[in-house]
Amino acid sequence: MNARREKERHQRRELLLEAAGRVFGRKPFDEATMQEVAAEAEIGMQGLYEHFASKQELYEQVVQARAESFHLRANAALEERGGSPMDRIEALAQVYAETFQDRPFSLPTFVRDRVQFDWGFDSRFMPSLGEIYRVERARLKGLVQEALDQGLLRPLDPEFLTQLAMEVIQASLHFAHSRVPREEAGATVARAMECLLRGVAREVRS
Repeated sequence: MNARREKERHQRRELLLEAAGRVFGRKPFDEATMQEVAAEAEIGMQGLYEHFASKQELYEQVVQARAESFHLRANAALEERGGSPMDRIEALAQVYAETFQDRPFSLPTFVRDRVQFDWGFDSRFMPSLGEIYRVERARLKGLVQEALDQGLLRPLDPEFLTQLAMEVIQASLHFAHSRVPREEAGATVARAMECLLRGVAREVRS
């Protein structure tokens, strides 16, 4: 019975995280309410507070869960793809596209938090959230540096190229988000990579 209750508790927690992700995707943190999350999950306020003591804790857990899932998917994709650094950047972009295609409501949350991190804004949220963006940015920068070392990109500053790659991927994701019918992730990635390579590559890949 204890195992069954624990399983049910875990399922309720996942349900609440999914509901909170949708709410935070529609509204900024300061405007979203715990009441909206409870209504989205179709659960009472008491049930919500049994799992999360505050809105801040709930938000942090939403972002943490999404980041951990993305990190695992990215690791697997890069290990499977191999190849040149540009191939691996494309594989990473594919993970971004698939992640936000599966959960489009998480894209606005990601963009808001990443902009704050990029510009060095002070954050009320736990330090590990900043670490999430730091780790993923470092991963991308490492691939960009490899591409520079191999002469695949014009000799521009790696910080600039890393930021450019992120912005191009984000622009393609934003465009795909507005498409009806929904665009395939591969098309989103192809557009981003073509724009990136035509802008900074010495030669456009065939």
